Amino acid sequence: MDFKVFVSYSTKDLHQVSALQSQLANTPINVFVAEHAINPSQELASTIDKAINNCDLFIVLWSNNAKSSDWVSQEIGKATALKKTILPLVLDSGLNLPGFISGLKYLPVFSDPENALVQAKEIVENEYKIKLDKAKSDKSQKDKSALALLGLSALVLWAVNRKPEEPPKIIY
Repeated sequence: MDFKVFVSYSTKDLHQVSALQSQLANTPINVFVAEHAINPSQELASTIDKAINNCDLFIVLWSNNAKSSDWVSQEIGKATALKKTILPLVLDSGLNLPGFISGLKYLPVFSDPENALVQAKEIVENEYKIKLDKAKSDKSQKDKSALALLGLSALVLWAVNRKPEEPPKIIY
């Protein structure tokens, strides 16, 4: 099953993005990082827009650099509007999350980077597991519905194809 993570960041924090990508390596998680996913001559805005639309989890690396970036704030707004699950990783101490996501609990990368990245990996893997469980449940429900429909169809076929009984003979 495909699980897509979109990472929003300032290019000045690319080393932190690489650390996050390394943490998610060797997992079934597909990580979208514009710096690596978009080729020269490709349209940035539409490619990023599509990636946010299709992501299962939106991760924002929030820093003073990200706070100064027009792209990061737009990406957060888009993810919020689409009601995406957002995981904020705060890189700089004393920095508050921006308006739309200010009420979310964040991982404080600034205090213990290694532990925060391990926690981020665990959260991403848990979100992936939730999606897998939901897909299995949906499939099970579809299988039950198909079985019920099959049974109903068999009953209808039986009823249509059975010979009518002869009425009882009354002897006088």
